[in-house]
Amino acid sequence: FTDYVAASGSTQKSLGLTLNRVVDGKPQFQDNFVTLANRAGFQTWWFSNQGQIGEYDTAIASIAKRADEVQFLKSGDFEADKNTKDEALLKMTAQVFATQRTQPQLIVLHLMGSHPQACDRTGGKYAEFVQSKETSCYLYTMTQTDDLLSKLYAQLRNSGDSFSMVYFSDHGLAFKERGKQVQYLAHDDKFQQNFQVPFMVLSSDDKTHRIIKARRSANDFLKFFSQWTGIKAKEIKNDYPFISGKKGPPVYITNFKLQKVDYNHLGTDIFDIKSK
Repeated sequence: FTDYVAASGSTQKSLGLTLNRVVDGKPQFQDNFVTLANRAGFQTWWFSNQGQIGEYDTAIASIAKRADEVQFLKSGDFEADKNTKDEALLKMTAQVFATQRTQPQLIVLHLMGSHPQACDRTGGKYAEFVQSKETSCYLYTMTQTDDLLSKLYAQLRNSGDSFSMVYFSDHGLAFKERGKQVQYLAHDDKFQQNFQVPFMVLSSDDKTHRIIKARRSANDFLKFFSQWTGIKAKEIKNDYPFISGKKGPPVYITNFKLQKVDYNHLGTDIFDIKSK
């Protein structure tokens, strides 16, 4: 998907609106993609490298705790144990794949990914210097996530079972102190780039690489999830095929003031290495 738009500009707001049924703009945390999978007879696992008790963590942790098995790498909030690596989650998935199972499995990995501060994620490492150390680390976090997804895909393939793997990000970021030696990235909600995120699906029976250019919104994630897993629920309207080139409904985001804004009305903030 080349035009997938996040629901909001920060983890809690965005995932609240993405992973739960939403009524009148409010996430119904008791009705989410995990409870849907549980109801359909899936065994559900949630492995997280984000926090579980800080003020920024609790809403998503409450979805996580509805899974059959939940493991957090961090014991406190997301600032705790800064050096927990996303890659450590692969030890957890390896344990799941090591056991024969009869039920279908839903395994969720909540990564730290490229979350600020990026140099905390990479241990200060980067491949190429671009503008500032923090920007350089940010670019390297993508290499790290790419590497993790490749290892997870290999684990799935080696399990011998049929599988489908989805990866998406919950929000983008914006440059601050632009063009300066201290240039860094932080949450924002004013630009389209703050909501432009990756979304991809890799399956064991894939024959071709399809690129879907039709705009898709994270507000419709449950629609995707229902179509992807074949789990139906009367509350989820399947009014268009998500994995298709068909045009979807207009896309809006929810800003930090909890106002809905038409995505087309947001400004743009282009990344240019030479930008001053």
